Amino acid sequence: MAHTAPKRRSHLETARELADAHRRVDPATTMILLLADPTGEEIRLVEVSMSAPRSGDVFPFRYEARPDLNIDFPSAVVLLSPDEWQDVEAGRLDLPSGWDARTRQPL
Repeated sequence: MAHTAPKRRSHLETARELADAHRRVDPATTMILLLADPTGEEIRLVEVSMSAPRSGDVFPFRYEARPDLNIDFPSAVVLLSPDEWQDVEAGRLDLPSGWDARTRQPL
């Protein structure tokens, strides 16, 4: 019998898995949004957490794909306080270049 490779999960399935894992690590997370990546490769998450300090900086933490952990896409996470997210929505604070909050999908 031939051995078949595990099916690669979709971009959205992987994003949901990452969001669930992040919520388990930080129960103070109030919202996680998936933002569209024009290339369709990178998983871009904006996470709003009560435990995030207000820094005034929006800096993505980037991670390589980890096929050994069934994460086949690179990812980037922006962690914001609730006040910072309000500032993003009001246009007072910008997300990283190329990130468009209008493309958001709640996870």
